[in-house]
Amino acid sequence: MEFKNKTAFAWFLIILGGFLQLGWSIGLAYTESFTNIAWDIVTIVFLFLSMVCLEYPMRLGVPFTTAYAVWIGIGVFFTVVLSYALGLDDTGFSWGMGLCLALIIAGVVGLKLTPVEYIDEKK
Repeated sequence: MEFKNKTAFAWFLIILGGFLQLGWSIGLAYTESFTNIAWDIVTIVFLFLSMVCLEYPMRLGVPFTTAYAVWIGIGVFFTVVLSYALGLDDTGFSWGMGLCLALIIAGVVGLKLTPVEYIDEKK
């Protein structure tokens, strides 16, 4: 995969990091209070990788507040969806929860589409 500029690479990493959150957030359900070594390792590796994908774009100039909001928004949305799909959450899904998840995605998209000059491409 080739990126034409630092901005595209930074956003790719933030989005990837949001998806990598699934590995550690869902992995926590299987660690059995960190007594299942295989799931413990999976959880820790995904946690580390998702944090790297959050931290590195900030080095490239993405503001922390925007990077974190997009990163966590993606992670929360897909963790909730996958938790229900895997049967990890048996409390039931409501229209209110669906609305709130839609608002999270709307906020993530809104932050991404908001024009901000933050990365100096000349470096």
